[in-house]
Amino acid sequence: MNGIPFIVHTLLSKGANVNRLDAPGFLDDLTDAQKGQWSQIVSNWLDKARQGRPNENDGPRAQFFNPLTNPPADDAHVAVISWNAFPRRVRSSSPSDRHRWRRADSDRALQDEYCEWSVIRDPVTRKITCVTFTCEGPEYWDVLARLNPDMVLELYRKFISPAIVREDLFSNGAYNPRNRFNDGTTRGAMHLIQPANTLGAEIELGAAATIRRIRNGQEIMGAQQLINCSRFGEAGRNSDPFIGEQVNVLARQKADITINNPVGLYFHDFNPVGWTTPDGEDPRKFWSFIRGSDDHFVRAVFEVPSSRGYAVGDMRSAGRAIEYGAQIADFVTIKLEGMVTRVGQSTATPIQGCRGAAQPRSAVAAPPVDLAALMELPLRSRIADHAGGG
Repeated sequence: MNGIPFIVHTLLSKGANVNRLDAPGFLDDLTDAQKGQWSQIVSNWLDKARQGRPNENDGPRAQFFNPLTNPPADDAHVAVISWNAFPRRVRSSSPSDRHRWRRADSDRALQDEYCEWSVIRDPVTRKITCVTFTCEGPEYWDVLARLNPDMVLELYRKFISPAIVREDLFSNGAYNPRNRFNDGTTRGAMHLIQPANTLGAEIELGAAATIRRIRNGQEIMGAQQLINCSRFGEAGRNSDPFIGEQVNVLARQKADITINNPVGLYFHDFNPVGWTTPDGEDPRKFWSFIRGSDDHFVRAVFEVPSSRGYAVGDMRSAGRAIEYGAQIADFVTIKLEGMVTRVGQSTATPIQGCRGAAQPRSAVAAPPVDLAALMELPLRSRIADHAGGG
């Protein structure tokens, strides 16, 4: 996947009514009642995204819909949009492969393509033994921590370390998403923490991209032209301009569009072309999905069993030893699923001109005091307020 920033394909499936908006990856951490609360939170976010910001020439977004309140028609199908997990802004600002790999492995703030990772090395040889990848949005963990804090502790102990105690994760009863077991690239990665890697940003991007725009008498269609005019994300990423372009293509087919249930970001593929292992085994065998289900996976691990007698660091890619987790990210793709329905039936007309008023910067919102407050959180765009990729 090295050198190929993103890919896309479309999967057709029979549309069906949505009775509940499920947890990302169809996760089963919540009780049935709590799953209902999560569904209501996501439903509220979708309604907000549909409203947009009319005072900024960015709404309403009539072709974006909430499947819970406006069921899809029988022609509904799922469009899978995928892109490379390695941060393009790091790639484009680094003088060499080794430099970009080292940079990307050094700071989760640089990992801004909806995929973050953490690397474990042998303490003696310093060879990589395991790399954990996550694409799980932080909002879900905020809700889980409020509804079932014991489950948060249980999951950290299962996936990060059995030695973790509640005080490592919570301060004065509030969950700290950037706790010491989820704030770097060497001690674990439980869920996404990069400020732009949020479910709210995914929803906002998808909804904003449904607006068709006309400027100087011509409809805007190109990926860079769309993102610069609608300002729904960062033009320098793999993900943002490509997602926006593909969603807008669907909007120009006069379709209604939404994020497919369950709303989330998911692993799409690991395709280690050109890799070799000491015993000739296919390296795909050592890539495992360990959280999520039904092709909606939010956690993956790349690790060689000790019985093999070698480690990840003994593998080679295009003849070069695997020294960084980022080398693996070069061959990982992340996906967003859109649902498309009522094709050819939308009566929404294009908006004249670009988005108007200044865009609020992407930021990590302060934890809301309750679930009702979480429903009211503003949907932030993916526009960065730091030079993380430069």
